[in-house]
Amino acid sequence: MASLVVSIGPLVRLLAAVGAISSLVLFGLMNLIP
Repeated sequence: MASLVVSIGPLVRLLAAVGAISSLVLFGLMNLIP
């Protein structure tokens, strides 16, 4: 069970980082295109 949590931890952080970056890129595109 502990090994499962250890493997899921970094995955969740990676998903969060990807989501944050994609939202920032989307925000930038919306600002570029009026």
